[in-house]
Amino acid sequence: MTRRAALLVLLLASLPAQPAQDANTFLRCARWLDPVAGELQGASVFEIANGEIVRIIPAAEFERRPLRTSIDLGAATILPGLVDAHVHLEIGGAAVDNALAALRAGFTTVVDLGATSDAVIRVRDRVDTGTIIGPRIVAAGLWAGVKNGVCEFGGIGIADGPAGFRARVRENVAAGADVIKVCVSNWLAPAFQKPGEYEIDDASLAAAIDESRRLKRLVVAHAISLGSVKASLKAGVNGLAHAAFVDEATAAEMKRAGMFMIPTLASLVAERTGPAAQALRQSVGIAHRAGVPLVFGTDGGVLPHGQNSKEFVAMAAAGIPPIDTIRAATVNAARAFGPGLTGRIVVGVRADLIAVDGNPLEDVAAMTRVVFVMRNGRVVRNDR
Repeated sequence: MTRRAALLVLLLASLPAQPAQDANTFLRCARWLDPVAGELQGASVFEIANGEIVRIIPAAEFERRPLRTSIDLGAATILPGLVDAHVHLEIGGAAVDNALAALRAGFTTVVDLGATSDAVIRVRDRVDTGTIIGPRIVAAGLWAGVKNGVCEFGGIGIADGPAGFRARVRENVAAGADVIKVCVSNWLAPAFQKPGEYEIDDASLAAAIDESRRLKRLVVAHAISLGSVKASLKAGVNGLAHAAFVDEATAAEMKRAGMFMIPTLASLVAERTGPAAQALRQSVGIAHRAGVPLVFGTDGGVLPHGQNSKEFVAMAAAGIPPIDTIRAATVNAARAFGPGLTGRIVVGVRADLIAVDGNPLEDVAAMTRVVFVMRNGRVVRNDR
């Protein structure tokens, strides 16, 4: 080695080491919300690799590493990806388009609670294989309801009693259904006017639940009248697809049974102020105070896809604290429809993250102002 070459080697060795550019993704935010604790955390940077959160770094520490580049979300608040546990992707347009609209609105998981074919199940499969971009889909397949009843769509109502309901459950599961949706009562006005009535007979409801249990599927019921809720409790239904007219005793029984409620207030009553609407909002409050888990859902398709976050405002108007509306769409939904869902922000979980403009604990309408969406570590929306 020449003297000149040796000097060059010594000079290079004396320079400070320069870290290589990271291939991982870094998200910088002014704050993020832990829905379990119900607390905002300070300025942080999330390191994302292989679709997971691998580190959460204090922003000040990250800034001492100048060669690392990040996606800076400014003053936005990061939250876990949201779950809408009651949509109908076949309603209101093409299922693929509706699924993407929900994803861009911040809902990285949706639960489709009823269709007229297995088309939504096939969309789910295409999302899972990466053929198309969309939210994670949990699908129920065809509604299970009586002939000419509330869930009679295109001739799919069941006319032959318990045997028919057992067959519908088996057919849905064979087609790939993740959960089962059974239709027990009529809509809001009849349920309010005749609280003891419901449209399915007890034997058919019991048959649907029994077959679902045998095939290890969760059961969600359209049950709005008080009588239908009591029948659903007796049969062993896991959750209600809508808010229902419940009294304190029934709410206490729901709590003991572990039954959850999906209010869907934005679509079910909107801004109506009549007696039935007021009573339904009060029932949601009764259920919440009794400790019944509230799970976020919109009846998407009735409420336009992409406007899912209006339900946060509707729940808050019914007296639900902002943090509990957020828990409904994160940790509560994950507990109801797991496994595979977390609803939390911790190291090691899937990088389903969103950001909203504002502080949703002070202004729940901030949940309607989504500016960033990441699903499985992939950015699908970034308004910043």
